[in-house]
Amino acid sequence: SCESSKDHSEELDMTFHLFICALAGAGAAVIAMIHYLMVLSANWAYVKDACRMQKYEDIKSKEEQELHDIHSTRSKERLNAYT
Repeated sequence: SCESSKDHSEELDMTFHLFICALAGAGAAVIAMIHYLMVLSANWAYVKDACRMQKYEDIKSKEEQELHDIHSTRSKERLNAYT
């Protein structure tokens, strides 16, 4: 009887240790998932911001080109007016 209670105690102790390991693993998985989602959202924000910046740079370069074209056209008109 004493030997069987000792076996049950060891089994219970082993079960408790396995439960703690499973709990720690589940906690690590939750932390890893949160980390993954944070990195994913940061990358999404970076790509979205880069896309907006690219559109802004395109518009800015087009406007600068138009202003340059207008300026060069006026300069040519002034030169033609003097000749």
